[in-house]
Amino acid sequence: MTPIAGQHRVMRAMVLHRPGDRLQLTNIELPAPQPDQVHIRIEACGVYRTDLHVIDGDLPEPGLPLIPRP
Repeated sequence: MTPIAGQHRVMRAMVLHRPGDRLQLTNIELPAPQPDQVHIRIEACGVYRTDLHVIDGDLPEPGLPLIPRP
């Protein structure tokens, strides 16, 4: 699915900007897949427990902004 010249494809993501804050629904640019990768559409997912610890502020120095991994 190649975008038309001049158009950017976006995806919705829940982004954490500071530990303890709520995740914010954000539109971000869809990263281009590498030659051995494909894009798939996800309609629902879970979140790793470690990411929940980062969101709660339980783990030090997370790389922010963070998009929790499904």
